[in-house]
Amino acid sequence: MAARTARSTRPSPEDTVPTTYQVLVNHEEQYALYPAVRELPDGWTPAGFTGTEDECAAHVDAHWTDTRPLSLRAAPHRPAAPAGRPGGGA
Repeated sequence: MAARTARSTRPSPEDTVPTTYQVLVNHEEQYALYPAVRELPDGWTPAGFTGTEDECAAHVDAHWTDTRPLSLRAAPHRPAAPAGRPGGGA
């Protein structure tokens, strides 16, 4: 019979303690939920809202109505290429 490898069955603190989340936003005005106790990842800043995961998700749903990155929203509108002609070229 093969020996079994010892494996920790202890849950992580995030699995047992209710986590407070914060809403983050990046330079492209994209939103993310992140545990409030963790150091912020590079490129993200607090959006000013904290709560449960569900509360933060509801906040994001209410405020992030256009999920396109800022650079795409700010780009001049270009008509789509005709079907079958990538880039609209000949």
